[in-house]
Amino acid sequence: MMNKIPSQDEQTSSPHREAPLMAGQTHVSTDAIRETSRSTRMETSNSETARTMLQRHFKDAHIHYGVGWSSAFYTALLSCHVAPGDEVILPALAPAGIIHAILLAKASPVLVDVRAGSYLIDHDAVMEAITERTRCVVLCHLYGQVASHQALHEQLRARSIALIEDGSDAFLSLGQSNSPASHCDLLVACLPGWRDVEGELPAFIATRNQDHHARLSYWTAQHDIAERLFQTVSPEAEEAPYVDLVGQLTDDQDQYFQNCISYSLNTRSAIEKQVANYDVALIQMGLQILTTSEECVRILQSYPICLEPFQKTSLFDSLYNEGFQICQSYRHLGQLKFFFSQESVGNFPNAASWSDGAISLPTGNHLSGREQKQMIATIERFMIAATGPA
Repeated sequence: MMNKIPSQDEQTSSPHREAPLMAGQTHVSTDAIRETSRSTRMETSNSETARTMLQRHFKDAHIHYGVGWSSAFYTALLSCHVAPGDEVILPALAPAGIIHAILLAKASPVLVDVRAGSYLIDHDAVMEAITERTRCVVLCHLYGQVASHQALHEQLRARSIALIEDGSDAFLSLGQSNSPASHCDLLVACLPGWRDVEGELPAFIATRNQDHHARLSYWTAQHDIAERLFQTVSPEAEEAPYVDLVGQLTDDQDQYFQNCISYSLNTRSAIEKQVANYDVALIQMGLQILTTSEECVRILQSYPICLEPFQKTSLFDSLYNEGFQICQSYRHLGQLKFFFSQESVGNFPNAASWSDGAISLPTGNHLSGREQKQMIATIERFMIAATGPA
């Protein structure tokens, strides 16, 4: 069951005793956003908009709004000329909504395994999976990890294959990258925790590719379907598909979006401190965590740990019953019904082993230092009872 993120008119409820979130999600406190709103109005100029904030965050990439993340992803696939019968390669650990977008485009999803340690897509596996039908590759910044993929993009571009980045977990990390959206055709993102909430806040597509920018601008202008029915388009003009792109927000919508962006940006220091605390404590317990590298920018939207599968449910229940906002980690996509009849369903050992034992611990402003210490203490007691002192 997925928690409903409170709207700008709803009151905030207690963060405890709520249903488990999905991986990468965080609670958005309405009270915190309202507090940010008061300071934002004092600090921003009259010319500031949500779009200019995002353009600054993504270092001057072009920004296009979609009604929601999944519809924005579908739009990105169409902009990359993904057509019925084409193949789209993606990692076996990824948001299931990507599969939905691929199937909407009437293309075929092709899964490849992830690298052990980071659990990001395996570049060598991508190249081995390419066929004459491959039109696009999707790269996911899982949990908020942004690793170098320039070489992969260059290899794909040489074969006329598009690369789309999924930044739904990595809004903060992408802002710390040298040049986000530079080594892809399109980057589809949203604010942390808003991936599965369609229509409440816009998702956004970032690109530095002028052809994609021009195409998305044209499609946005054609978004008013009722008006389009009365227009005469020149024969040489590209027909715009019926996609949910948004041109302009109302003043109230834009201000609320600005407040949410500011709130998300203001979680960075808290997350970095929490991740450092988790790293020290959980490594000492012998738990399997994500590995780090100098080339990887990571501001984790949730902190995954991996146990033996028989321990996973017990620890999850212990933490959940104490009221902590833990969440189910990513299930590998080979478990989807769509793939049951395919012979390749078992060819993702790294994704499967991680998925079988992983749960995600919370990060963000809703987690106090005292609560994090209590959670770590609960995990330590569990591990001592299960395996003995570390």
